[in-house]
Amino acid sequence: MPNENRSGQSDHSAAYFLVAYLLATLTMVLWSGNWVIGRAFRTEIPPITLAFLRWGLAFLFLLPFAWRGARRDWPIVRKHFWRILGMGAAGAAIFHSFVYTGLRSTEAINGTLLNSMGPVIIVLMAWIVFGDTITRRQAFGIGVSFIGTIFLVSRGNLENLLALRINSGDIWILSAMFFWGIYSLLLRNSPKNISGFSLLLFTSASAVTLLAPGVVVEYMFGHRVTFGLPVFVAVGYIGIFATVIAFYCYNTAVARIGPSQTGIVIYLLPVFGTVAAIVFLGEILKPYHLIGFAIILSGIFLATWRVRK
Repeated sequence: MPNENRSGQSDHSAAYFLVAYLLATLTMVLWSGNWVIGRAFRTEIPPITLAFLRWGLAFLFLLPFAWRGARRDWPIVRKHFWRILGMGAAGAAIFHSFVYTGLRSTEAINGTLLNSMGPVIIVLMAWIVFGDTITRRQAFGIGVSFIGTIFLVSRGNLENLLALRINSGDIWILSAMFFWGIYSLLLRNSPKNISGFSLLLFTSASAVTLLAPGVVVEYMFGHRVTFGLPVFVAVGYIGIFATVIAFYCYNTAVARIGPSQTGIVIYLLPVFGTVAAIVFLGEILKPYHLIGFAIILSGIFLATWRVRK
């Protein structure tokens, strides 16, 4: 976060913060396509394999551009090895494996709406891990968001919840959001003197290494890729646009304005994702989607909005 001088003014201009929010918004646009692809190709590409191909392509794409910087930054990486490995595990390997597994049985619309719980989870985990203060208003907002999540998971019918008729895909995606919270908190204290491309290169290398055994297990159980031009195009999009470009934008935004403020922009992902799912997948927006998202969004506003002097 930027420092303030004695007059209380930020060391950075308004344009500096505007760029950060624009980068975060672009990230949401690119990530919305990832959710649609994960749902559309759920039968052609196994979930762990899709995550492996995504980060493997990202690593190969980054390598020519980031190699020199990575060699220069290697002493820093070695010093913070476990933190960067944790980022690769939580924000890349586990998060995306869980998301793609969830999208095999739940709609892209529901998945992106549940993803909007991200900002609240980040605030809650920052309180648990770093001792960040949570006001009564923020605590109330977190509670409201969880009510909205329950409404979504139950498909607007609480009898489904009481009878434990819950879509397993929703549980996978909610579980993924906790690992995204871990990634965001690790990113919060990531090394400041390492370049963004170097950090992303080593994160992707960690993810590929951790995902490789899962790919072997999927192959042994007969879960294999159905190769074809659409699959190559889909993997190309999520590997380059939804990973390299999107993560670089997200990491840059977090470095400028912090994880909590960047997390606020995550609520745009359900908007872009819902439109994309309707247009490309023919999914139907239902009343419980709108009601659940409205409740979650209200909670996000209460939990993350700050009164400024």
